[in-house]
Amino acid sequence: MPGLCDLDLQIYYSAGDDPLHAFFIPALAASVRYDRSAGFFSSSMLAVAAAGVTKLIANGGKMRLLCGAQLSEDDVEAIRKGEADLEATLALGMVKTFRSIPETTFTQKRLEALAWLVGSGQMEIKVVLPTDKEGRPLPASQTDSYYHPKEGIFTDADGHQVAFSGSVNESATALEDNYESFTVFNSWELSPPHLKQIAIKFTKLWDGKEKDWIALPVPEAVKRELLRYRPNKPPIVEPGDPEPPVQPPITPPIDTEQKERVVFQFLRDAPHLLNAHRLGMATSTVQPWPHQIRVSDSIVEQFPHSFMLCDEVGLGKTVEAGLAIRQLLLCGRVGRALILVPRSVLIQWQEELYEKFVLNVPRYDGGGFHDVFGRELKVPSGTNPWDAQPVFLASSHLAKRRERQDQLIEARPFDLIVVDEAHHARRKDFLNRDQYRPNRLLELLQGTNGKPGLRERTKGLLLLTATPMQIDPIEVWDLLKLLGMGGRWGAGEDNFLNYFEQFRLPFADMDWPFMLGMMKDYLATGGEWDARSCERAERDVGPVVWDQIRNLPWSSNPEPTIKGLNPAGRKTLVAMARQHTPLQRYVFRNTRRLLRAYHEQGLLKENVPFRDPKPEWVEMRPDEKSLYDQIEEYIRDHYQKYEAERKGLGFIMTVYRRRLTSSFYAIQRSLERRLEFLKGKDTNLTDEDDTDQDDLEADVTELLPIATPEGRKLYQGEIQYVEDFLAGLRTIGTDSKFERLHAQLNDFLKRRDSVIVFTQYTDTMDYLREKLRQVYGSQVACYSGRGGERWDGHAWAGTTKEVIKTAFREHTEVKILLCTESASEGLNLQTCGVLINYDMPWNPMRVEQRIGRIDRIGQVYQRVWVRNYFYDDTVESTIYRRLDDRIGSFENVVGELQPILSRVARAIESAAMAGEEQRDALIRQQVDEINKLARQGETAGLGLDQIAGETVTAPANLPAPLTMTDLERTIVGSEALGPRFRPHPVLAGAHRLDWNGQDWDVTFDPALFDQHPNTLRLLSFGSNLLSEMLDAVEPPEPREGRGLLTRFHVACPLRLVGYYGLGPDGTPERVLSLAGLWKRLDEGLSGELSPEWLARAQGDFIECVERYREHDLRVAEQYRKAHVASLEESIRQLLLQAAYIELARKANRGLFDEDDGLPLDFSEQAIRRLKRHKTPFAGALKLVDVSLLRPSPDDAKYARLRDAYPDVLTRRFEAAKIRLGDVLTELVQARKMEQKPASFTGPISTVDLLSY
Repeated sequence: MPGLCDLDLQIYYSAGDDPLHAFFIPALAASVRYDRSAGFFSSSMLAVAAAGVTKLIANGGKMRLLCGAQLSEDDVEAIRKGEADLEATLALGMVKTFRSIPETTFTQKRLEALAWLVGSGQMEIKVVLPTDKEGRPLPASQTDSYYHPKEGIFTDADGHQVAFSGSVNESATALEDNYESFTVFNSWELSPPHLKQIAIKFTKLWDGKEKDWIALPVPEAVKRELLRYRPNKPPIVEPGDPEPPVQPPITPPIDTEQKERVVFQFLRDAPHLLNAHRLGMATSTVQPWPHQIRVSDSIVEQFPHSFMLCDEVGLGKTVEAGLAIRQLLLCGRVGRALILVPRSVLIQWQEELYEKFVLNVPRYDGGGFHDVFGRELKVPSGTNPWDAQPVFLASSHLAKRRERQDQLIEARPFDLIVVDEAHHARRKDFLNRDQYRPNRLLELLQGTNGKPGLRERTKGLLLLTATPMQIDPIEVWDLLKLLGMGGRWGAGEDNFLNYFEQFRLPFADMDWPFMLGMMKDYLATGGEWDARSCERAERDVGPVVWDQIRNLPWSSNPEPTIKGLNPAGRKTLVAMARQHTPLQRYVFRNTRRLLRAYHEQGLLKENVPFRDPKPEWVEMRPDEKSLYDQIEEYIRDHYQKYEAERKGLGFIMTVYRRRLTSSFYAIQRSLERRLEFLKGKDTNLTDEDDTDQDDLEADVTELLPIATPEGRKLYQGEIQYVEDFLAGLRTIGTDSKFERLHAQLNDFLKRRDSVIVFTQYTDTMDYLREKLRQVYGSQVACYSGRGGERWDGHAWAGTTKEVIKTAFREHTEVKILLCTESASEGLNLQTCGVLINYDMPWNPMRVEQRIGRIDRIGQVYQRVWVRNYFYDDTVESTIYRRLDDRIGSFENVVGELQPILSRVARAIESAAMAGEEQRDALIRQQVDEINKLARQGETAGLGLDQIAGETVTAPANLPAPLTMTDLERTIVGSEALGPRFRPHPVLAGAHRLDWNGQDWDVTFDPALFDQHPNTLRLLSFGSNLLSEMLDAVEPPEPREGRGLLTRFHVACPLRLVGYYGLGPDGTPERVLSLAGLWKRLDEGLSGELSPEWLARAQGDFIECVERYREHDLRVAEQYRKAHVASLEESIRQLLLQAAYIELARKANRGLFDEDDGLPLDFSEQAIRRLKRHKTPFAGALKLVDVSLLRPSPDDAKYARLRDAYPDVLTRRFEAAKIRLGDVLTELVQARKMEQKPASFTGPISTVDLLSY
């Protein structure tokens, strides 16, 4: 395509110069963008502005058009009074004007060209109006000017520009002779200043930054009017010009039907092509950021290796997982998958999988399955429901129930299981390490008492959590163990915890033989040296010292080398020890600090915002404070009463106490339900807002009061209290906290476009929306577990997330969004720069999750404003005032402080439920302890942020075989399916599809689908509708021996397809893309595919297939090695425990106890003497190396046994003996597996060969 520089253009044109053919057509034929300023809107103006754009259509270029319009005085007055809408008024006038010009063939052809550009998303139109000083539109009678410049700017692929400015006749009577005169400027000679002035003026108008003018998107009604002209095929000839002659083919053409069949076979094969690694990503609706691409690619490439995704809140763990799930499903590596998520986000997950990843994944609620459209999917009678669907979502609350666990474990195995908010899988007790008590979710995943868990029923496992360590580092060990961490790291938590504890010690005090042994174990069981860390280390200390450090894990005597290291060498050794642990192998962690580095290096274009948080201490009025104190006293006293009756019975009072700090209306609603319960009515004491709190660790269903006459006797004394409180609450008037909110909203909305207000409770949200509606009307919207809701002028009406997202993002209709956090996932809030926490959850991490809704990549504001509301002079405000800024301010993401933050919730609860006399001392003690831990950075040496690193890398450039544009052009332009499509009557870029006797509103445009997910279907891979359409086209007819290309196909170990054609030198060349396939088909040159050529092509294909098999073998072998090493370490620890028991017996031998004659000897011999007990000790000592195992009297394990009673020691010795026998049997079986040949996986299936 020639550039603008290649054209021979005049500097001035008039009507006699034939400007259309001499200037517009050649300029547009060389352009990829055309910016045009025209006059007053009309069909004739559009026809003139469309001059030559058929050439722009041929280039796939884009056009922006500015045009003028006028309003009458009556129009403007009605708009100012709120009696009319600006867009509707504009639309009415513009449509009337559009239809008033007589239509000619010439006009119609020009309008068809513009309609094609608009319908294909290649053209945008804006309407320009004059304004007064306040920015309000002026009527035509009050201004001497309306928008009528006649200018345009052409831009080619190299960035060169040409502009024109002058007089253009746009009247209906002069359409075919419409140019008077204009001057031409270019960017490469002497006229750049003139061109730049035209370009700047256009851009300022387009962006709405030109003084006294506004530019508005053309109304949808006008766009619909124009789209009526859109033709079925792109117009390529100017009106009046002759059709181009049909050139005879140089070589006989390939049959059109056969060509289409080949192309549709390629589309069916696309997910299984050898280079389709990024097809799922390229055909989804998300444009992932670099760190998300890196994580998703790693999950897919290393499958079935398991991972934990631990990005900070707001950085897109769901996107990383969703992209990986999509790609694994499309390519067939995963055929059966289970996604376990908290109940509160089950529907949000289902919607996001559909809207972002084109996956209609059913959800299972215990009663049945429903797809994303709410349609019920029947479960055949007698079928295990967990077997009813190949891929589905379920609530982790449901799956972990006792009556469901066995049913789930007995279901068919899965290829992949995903667990969201995986930190909920944890132990009940962290202090007693001798007793392992998993909660139900951890029990479901890990298994217990000899029963298998889900980990053993799946190939791959993905755990998602921003905070894997809630309280204790052992939680991280439990989760890594689920992922397959083996060796000494996985044999028991002591090695893992001890390793990270070492980093808190001075270098000289660190146990380096132990540390190096653990590093060696990591590298021997699948871990690898981190290349970037090694390069940096070698630069820091030089090649000689680095070589010494690198060899330390395998050294039999490392101490001399370690002692000889200089400070730089010691620092490097510590860094290497930190960076080579199972965390690097199993955990992905991305932080805002790392992403800012991406941004600084230009790898991330989107903004990574900073926070500006402030507390708002709201002083209660005397009547409010008096009632608050009375209700708090009632809650506290009855909590203590019920807890004394039965542990856990006071739980409901903690729920009420949380609601009290939210709003007086929330506690009123709770007390109304309480009163109904006390009076014998069958009512729910809580709702989902209460039971979905992460920090309520108890199982609510087991702790709520029993609604029986006997159960109610305990509560009868409450009725009078509750009735009195309710009487006071109903007369209290406007809440002081709301008054603060109202004042701040007025201020914020003067400076920013929108505000989001979070609350824990739907009751509080309902209170706020009624109060705010009276001030802001329909500018207030809500989103909660009920879905979206907006005021329609008469009542609150339900609406879709699509409508809420669009209205809030554009800031025109909705400026205030009220949300409960349980429903906020999936809302696009990057355009909102203000967040108000109307109430503060007791657990600060829930506040962190809320802030993460706007503190996201791509935030339009450099700083987001956060305001945290507290009733002053309450337990919550007292504690938060005293907390260090690092914890209580929320200025930075606090994920690393999670184990400390979890104490805040406990401190608030214990203080709120304590008596007045103990409260102050309790607050002081607990806050001092929390602050001390924060200052010390007490994370037991295990810092997840450190594995995020500080270096940034651009993701590899791996182009997909095709794009969504390729897909649209191929399908809509085909003879087989094209006639079934027609332009959508309303949405530009969408189609109406006639399929199976039904009209479907569809699009191939991900951005358009993202805006209208409830209206349109995206025709992309993963869509059943697309699959049906592709399957409807017959496969191509094979031609053996001679043809354009060859297709190879295997189905084992998974379905893979390769296309090969003749290369320039006659050798096989892989066809990597749909564009490359089209090129071969269009060239139509076939050749002899000799047996030698086919053999070479097949050899290349099989080599690629073998790489997939070798990868699976390698992953399996790594897990097997890690498992064997873990079993061996478990045996060592059991032998050590047995030896300690014997040594404790010896140390505690009484005067009359029989002496076995063995010494009290803390040496290796204490372990080897266990051989005398024969089975299983003799076998264990024979199979496992214990040469480095040394008992120590200072070992905590021995200390716990030293004072135990003899009968306790006897029981523990027998338990260790039984456990040792079980582990020994498992080790023997695991070692037998390695005797199989490394290449064993069964035969490759027959290669399918077709030549076309």
